[in-house]
Amino acid sequence: MSTSTPRHLHLTTLVEAKPEIPLLQSVESVFALCLSDERMKAYSPKFCNDSNEALELSSGGVRQIIVSSSLYSDREKLTAFYLDVFDKNTTMLLVGQSEELSRIDALGLAHIDNRHVHKFGLPSSGLNFLTCIQTVATFQQSIITTDAEQSYLRESSENVKNVMSISRELNGERDIPKLLNLILLKAREITKADAGSIYTVEYTQNSREISQAKLRFRLTQNSSTSTDFSEFTIPIDSKSIVGNAVLTQAPINIPDLYNLSDNPASNPYGVKHNRSFDQRIGYQSHSMLTFPMYDISHNVIGVIQLINRKRDYHSKLLSNSDFEKQVLQFSRQDEEYAQIVAQQAGIALENAEMHNEIRHLFHGFVNASVTAIEQRDPTTSGHSHRVAQLTTELARAVDRSTETPFRDIHFTEDGFREIEYASLLHDFGKLGVRENVLVKSKKLYPWQYENVQDRFELIRSAIEIEYLRQVVNYMSNPMAFPMDFNADNLKFERDRKLAEVEDFVKFVATSNEPTVLPQGGFERLNDIAKNEFLDSQGQKRSFLKSDELKALSVSRGSLTAEEFAEIQSHVTHTYEFLRKIPWGHRLANVPEIAAKHHEKLDGSGYPTSAIGSQIPIQSRMMSIADIYDALTASDRPYKKAVPAEKALDIIAMEVKSAKIDSDLFKLFIDSGAHRVVFERK
Repeated sequence: MSTSTPRHLHLTTLVEAKPEIPLLQSVESVFALCLSDERMKAYSPKFCNDSNEALELSSGGVRQIIVSSSLYSDREKLTAFYLDVFDKNTTMLLVGQSEELSRIDALGLAHIDNRHVHKFGLPSSGLNFLTCIQTVATFQQSIITTDAEQSYLRESSENVKNVMSISRELNGERDIPKLLNLILLKAREITKADAGSIYTVEYTQNSREISQAKLRFRLTQNSSTSTDFSEFTIPIDSKSIVGNAVLTQAPINIPDLYNLSDNPASNPYGVKHNRSFDQRIGYQSHSMLTFPMYDISHNVIGVIQLINRKRDYHSKLLSNSDFEKQVLQFSRQDEEYAQIVAQQAGIALENAEMHNEIRHLFHGFVNASVTAIEQRDPTTSGHSHRVAQLTTELARAVDRSTETPFRDIHFTEDGFREIEYASLLHDFGKLGVRENVLVKSKKLYPWQYENVQDRFELIRSAIEIEYLRQVVNYMSNPMAFPMDFNADNLKFERDRKLAEVEDFVKFVATSNEPTVLPQGGFERLNDIAKNEFLDSQGQKRSFLKSDELKALSVSRGSLTAEEFAEIQSHVTHTYEFLRKIPWGHRLANVPEIAAKHHEKLDGSGYPTSAIGSQIPIQSRMMSIADIYDALTASDRPYKKAVPAEKALDIIAMEVKSAKIDSDLFKLFIDSGAHRVVFERK
């Protein structure tokens, strides 16, 4: 950093000064010396006002004002004068007799910076005075230089802190539109730019060649005027400044666009400034700094363009005068800091894009997993997505609520994603359950029921065969039968047996439905099973096998106790599967949330019989959503859909039994969260 040096006289010159300089007895003699002596011309002496009470000496950007006692002896008068003339380059030299100077301390001038006020007592020699002038000028120049260096160090220190802060802020933002906005804002702040724009490079899917890429305008900012632009693309070529920045991979610093020639060939980079844009929005784009952003592999991924570096960053440029007084060209230091921001921005942007790609990839994996579940169990198609919608909607209602007990419960964006993923994958463990159990719509499996039907067909055939055998015996030897016996008796007995078998078949068909087993149904099934017939090998066989009897005897639904336990095991399978996925700390609770959606507050749920607060609120929300959708779903072949109001009544009974969270259920209804799946169909 360089500063100008005052052109004051050297001490050697003063020593060789003419000896005829008279003794200075009064301030008037001091003024006379300054105005008449050849050696004072370098200081351009002149009176400050018409009263001739103060004389100004200027050299090398430093001003010294010689003040007479008539001015400095009046506190108010001196203060007003000091405030009027003072700046960091100015000093006041108070000249007077010793007794006059001694009274200054009594004036109470503590608010005046002593570094800028000096005293010169009279009488004194002219040589002493000239030496004093030079010493004060040198001292003041040192102060200016020191202040400038300290200001530079402070600014540099602040800029370093800003750069470090910017790095943290940029790398903490994952939303790309927000990140681009933040990048541009930080670049403007550190360079004091009034306005700016940001572009991103769009490579083709199959190539990372710049020649095949385009620049997409993403956004603009302007502190002085409002601007509204839609995104657009431009080719990457030398016709534009941003295109040049990409091709040269270097910053482009133009001091003043308005000084460019109308002939592009005469301008740096062969560019031309089109003022029509400025005229349209009532603005003036003078200084411009354009520089590229790079990814970690040093590929250009974007361009930042800054407009109008300002003296005061917080000022607005509204008039021609504002542009003239405030706008500066971007310095070399601005370029350096801007490029540091650009480097951080490029890495942050690449990280955000990579983060989003991973998130989309993971979201795709989750949805593919749901598809796998639904293909395994088509009867619950759409269930996982509906439960996710219902649970997330209820979670948003909890997050918005200002009422007890939810006023202090809030979810971050990651928290909502955690709920969504857990809900989508809550049934993933069904992949570990046998498919025939998953899709079992009746008490007997189709092949079991088919075997039962075939067996009863054999029973019918056996009855017919027995009937025909007895008819043949009767016709061959009637005397072997009772006197009043005839063939009609045989036919009657056959028909009775066939009717009884048909009644058995109908009752088995009724019992096979997943409804509540009628009163006495278990005993009757046992009676049917006790009946026997002879097969073609002459072996006795029961009408119903033990496993068939067990399945048909299920009192409610279609599953045996073992099959129901297997279905319940899907929750354990879900947990075991999900906990093997590296969710990271933001989504770490997905396995537990999904695994506990079948738990009940009273401990009657599964798989761990957790109670109360042992069940995460996310799982309690999902439990309500899961039951509600299971009741209202119209895609279950083994049951009819229950109307929404009836479904809510059924859940209300679970609430009354202290199984379901009453506060969440009330909010589920009051917030209208239960209607979301119907509204989105």
